[in-house]
Amino acid sequence: MRATVRRSTAVAAALACLLVSATSARAETVWDGDAAGGTGVFGSVECAEPGSLVTAANQDGHGTIFRFTKPGGLIRCESRGLSVGGARYAFALGSTYWLGWESQLSTVSGDFVVWQWKSYPNAAQNYPLIMTVKDGSVRLFHVSTDATWHLIWSAPVSAGAWNRFALGIHTSASAESGWVELSFNGTRQTFSSGGSRYAARTWDSANEPKWGVYDRDTPQSDVVNRLDRLRVGTTYADVG
Repeated sequence: MRATVRRSTAVAAALACLLVSATSARAETVWDGDAAGGTGVFGSVECAEPGSLVTAANQDGHGTIFRFTKPGGLIRCESRGLSVGGARYAFALGSTYWLGWESQLSTVSGDFVVWQWKSYPNAAQNYPLIMTVKDGSVRLFHVSTDATWHLIWSAPVSAGAWNRFALGIHTSASAESGWVELSFNGTRQTFSSGGSRYAARTWDSANEPKWGVYDRDTPQSDVVNRLDRLRVGTTYADVG
């Protein structure tokens, strides 16, 4: 009887180890966008003078952060893609990624883009997913192959307040298998479709994330977007 108990305990322990190993294998931190690493953590920067992307310290209790400054008269000040191990990171079709970041905006007036899932080169979808701020509201759109913007989520935001985003994307050129999930300030969100997962085509040629400011207004206005805790992983736990 004792031998049987010992064998059962050993089997249970082995199974537990296998489960832990399997879970660990599925989770992966792809990129740590800590601002302490400087702007070199991005694949490239698109921010002409007099705009600037710099690191800054001690913002409302945060450590070192990124500060994207887009003055009036300039359309954009954005990062593009990721640098991992000194090389530009290539996102893959048929994969799941979670992107996490915190943002503080100098203004929530006007109409400007704060994040894009951009296609390179431009193909049927210039940007399958895009996040904007307009008149006190942050908005997430899915853009279909006919260039129609579908508003799938929105929430109120205030100038000067920090907000945390965690966005899950399963990359697919098919609307049946691609999907999006979103956590806002630690709470899973419900999309316009009524569920917490939005089915959508999320891949076109090759895609990279862009953070910062792209101004959709005419004339353009001054916008500062401060970003912290940028991460990319393969599970929500990696970035949430």
